[in-house]
Amino acid sequence: MNDDAIVSVKPVYLPTMVEEMAKKIQDHFASKRNALQEIVDILEDATTLYIWNDDLRLNTSRPLLMKDLRDLDPSNASQLDERLGVAVRHNVSGIHVPLEVYEGWLWPNIREHREQDPEILNGLQWSAVVDQVFQKNYEKDPTLMWQYFAAQTGFMRVYPATSWYVPPSLVDLDLYDARLRPWYIQGSVSPKDMIILMDRSGSVHGQTFTIMKWAVKTLIDTLGENDFVNVAAFNSTTEWVNNCTVCEVNKTSENRDCSQPLVQATANNKKILFRAINELEDGGMASYSNALTFAYEAFIQFEATRKEGEGAGCLKTIMLFSDGGTEWPEEVFKNYSANNYTKSVRIFTYAVGPHPIPTAVLKQMACTTGGMYSVITTRSSIRTKIQESYSSILSPAQPQNGFHTDQYTTTYTSAVTEELTVSISQPVYNNSDYTNTSSLVGVAGIDVPIKTLKNLSPFEDIGPNGYAFIINNNGFLILHPGLQKQLSYLSAPPHIDLLDVEEDTEIMTLIRDDMITGKSETVQIPGKIRIDDHHHIQHNEIQFSYTPIPNTPYSLGLVNLKNSDHMIVQKPETLKKITLNISLTLVAPWEYCKNQVPGTDIDQLMKLQASMKDKKKKCNDNLIQGLLWSQGWTRQLLQKWQLDHSQDFFSRSIFTRFGLSRFFPNSVKPDVARWRDPWHNPALRRGEVNKGVSVMPHPKGAYISAPVTVKKDKSQVLAGVVGVNFTANALRHHFLEHIKDSEWLNQEDYLLLLLDDGGLIVTANRREFFGVMLQGRFIGDLSIPILNNLKDSGVYKMDIVVDRQALCEQKKLIESSAGLRSHHVPNIFTLIVNFLMEVFSWTEYLRYIIYSGILAVLAPSVDAWTEWGITQIGGLEDCTKERAVYYFGDMHSLSSSMKCTNTSDKIPFWAHRLPNTNALLVAIEMSPNSPECGVFSDLPSIHAQRVEEVESCAYQARFRKRLASQAACNATVGDGGCNRSPQQLEISVVLLLLMLAFSTGIVSSIYHNN
Repeated sequence: MNDDAIVSVKPVYLPTMVEEMAKKIQDHFASKRNALQEIVDILEDATTLYIWNDDLRLNTSRPLLMKDLRDLDPSNASQLDERLGVAVRHNVSGIHVPLEVYEGWLWPNIREHREQDPEILNGLQWSAVVDQVFQKNYEKDPTLMWQYFAAQTGFMRVYPATSWYVPPSLVDLDLYDARLRPWYIQGSVSPKDMIILMDRSGSVHGQTFTIMKWAVKTLIDTLGENDFVNVAAFNSTTEWVNNCTVCEVNKTSENRDCSQPLVQATANNKKILFRAINELEDGGMASYSNALTFAYEAFIQFEATRKEGEGAGCLKTIMLFSDGGTEWPEEVFKNYSANNYTKSVRIFTYAVGPHPIPTAVLKQMACTTGGMYSVITTRSSIRTKIQESYSSILSPAQPQNGFHTDQYTTTYTSAVTEELTVSISQPVYNNSDYTNTSSLVGVAGIDVPIKTLKNLSPFEDIGPNGYAFIINNNGFLILHPGLQKQLSYLSAPPHIDLLDVEEDTEIMTLIRDDMITGKSETVQIPGKIRIDDHHHIQHNEIQFSYTPIPNTPYSLGLVNLKNSDHMIVQKPETLKKITLNISLTLVAPWEYCKNQVPGTDIDQLMKLQASMKDKKKKCNDNLIQGLLWSQGWTRQLLQKWQLDHSQDFFSRSIFTRFGLSRFFPNSVKPDVARWRDPWHNPALRRGEVNKGVSVMPHPKGAYISAPVTVKKDKSQVLAGVVGVNFTANALRHHFLEHIKDSEWLNQEDYLLLLLDDGGLIVTANRREFFGVMLQGRFIGDLSIPILNNLKDSGVYKMDIVVDRQALCEQKKLIESSAGLRSHHVPNIFTLIVNFLMEVFSWTEYLRYIIYSGILAVLAPSVDAWTEWGITQIGGLEDCTKERAVYYFGDMHSLSSSMKCTNTSDKIPFWAHRLPNTNALLVAIEMSPNSPECGVFSDLPSIHAQRVEEVESCAYQARFRKRLASQAACNATVGDGGCNRSPQQLEISVVLLLLMLAFSTGIVSSIYHNN
């Protein structure tokens, strides 16, 4: 198209665009912070006014439990909310309570008693006042999404109320606990450097060691990306569970000569620690003095050797897990209490196992250092005990000026929408007069979906190969086209680094570091454009422009091709009268009009059509006019297709830079829908780079496309691409027609292959090659070594791509604490006896032990993955895969030969790149009667393979920046249960006797019924 009168072409100035987008994101977060502050204020005011009521009952409180709601059920008054995309109730918040608190598999009469917990019922009562602020915020801000408050006691309020989703593979087992989610952890617990000590002496053998391993993994999984951690195991000696030390002096890994830093608690580093913990075995005698000395020295060494950004720079803790002991390490405490690096270290101790030996020493360790002492006796109590063990002690103290620190999370999966999101959260404190300190009562938060941030991008302006991305202070992605949806909302945050999805080169590392330190810059670099999983295109001028987003820990980047232009469509009278034709049409998932992202349904397109006509709707004029203009120039082509009934094609389609997709026939709509977003459309991405014909082969044929451009003066810009999806038979027929008249080439004597730039076969002069179908096949899969020759000669180049967001079949988990001898399946009598021993031994922890003991008897078997967030969804799990990607090199033509095993002669072949395409013609002197070569390529395949062996020392240790505010480092002062009065103990004993009689009757009933 030449010189279209209503179209103008303007150069893209990326620095201005990135500043404008950063300002939009800043304003968006500012409005959410204001709404969040309103929530926190009313909740803290409520704590000062509420009067405790011991007489509350569940049937009188009547909280709206989200598990009882059903979508669009008239009985619960739910209505579809277009903004949120689900059925909700706007007049009230919904309640979620974790399984361990009072929901789930509890025996009916225990459950009935447990649901009357006065802490939960009073919490629901006093926090109900927040609904009025929730509703006010929602009505005031049309961009506001989910609002919520979670209490330290476990319940959570979500506004607006909606049904609670439990993944089907979990068989209605709701494992969600808001207190273990990133937004709650960051809002409730200060950043910390943590050393975990595991007792591996012979006394922990069997069930105790198994429980301990699960508990340590659960603890590690509660840590966030601003925490640093390492794990050591001890008996008479102590060593890291994963000894990765390499001395700078003698290059050995001897523990006595070397120091090992703490590692950032990222998803990758946690997996490495989990693997090492699984392999631990027990034996020997325990020495607390040796273990604590090791930990204190490790803190000293870490402070002396850590690099910039390493360490939390806030709190320091030692978490000691043991089945008990009598050694009091007095000299250790004396030696390190005056050291500046260790005097502030708090020790948290855990007595582990169904029948711990004397644990007075463990309790005194915690009390002496300002930590907390806990007891973990059963598997079912692990999550609750770990969560409660340190959050109340390490929660940030309320600032004296009343100013709360906003916490910004990394990307994670929302439990309500199962979409990627970030959150802003703030701690909520108890300001009532009867408390000596302003203790933490919970955390309030607001979701900001990633798609909302994406919708602030200058979509058309930066072109199909342009995109926006955001990273945080740790270099982890918040927004990026390469950031994938997670397996489940129970999964931990993915912690995908910018260098995990971009090329890990020196220049990209510098860009990442600049963004983390808050610099603004624009640079041009050589690199590769990722077309799809199997295709990259080398490009010498990719432009990156980046700037910090003020008042957040995030930095924004925009990417496009250097010297690219964008289109501006004018608004003449003729265009005003055009309406969007929704027949055989799809639209990109962009925010064309405010708060309206079109989907693939007809009714959604009709709503967009109505919004475009409504002057009150705030729509993006350039996108709307571009959409209508695109409809105009594609109309005739669509009409022509509808009259052509050729059997050569599966489908035909047009994709435009303004997000309009048109196609024929209607049956291919699901396939077209996958490409409707230009950021994820390989045809559009190729069209902007190649300027010629592009082929994309698949097993049933090939999609062949060509760009449509607009020329204005000396500028040329991509308007869209038009493509045809050919059948394999049609491709082969046309291919043979074009080569049959060649004077020098007798196709019967040659194997002729047309390859694309990724090494895939577009078509060939034969259907099969020694029983292997050729259409869409990777050339490296054939029993000829030609790929080696093509790569060695420079026709192709190769990269190895690592995918840290892959999904694999779930591996069977093997339970082990000390090899095979630790495998133990207790019978019902053993479980009951252990349960009774727990009750008699640990009176001060009666509140949960009785119920977790019953739960352990009644609950179906749940594998270890439920204890630390590793989920089995559809038989899949998160994993790492790697694959090879091939792309064109500098060599355009080649005449060479290859060696086979069955002949002493070499087989000649020729290769030649076709001009203005991404295709390569290969001719191999090999007739149909020639014997099989028998030699396969030894190069890596394009088919992704699971990375089975991960280096034990492959910790990620990239540059990061600590958050500026240190207000959160002033932790709450607590006694960890060390100062209980005689009157309290007497009450606990009386309560124990009453509960014991009650629970013993239940156990007896269970035993006889079974």
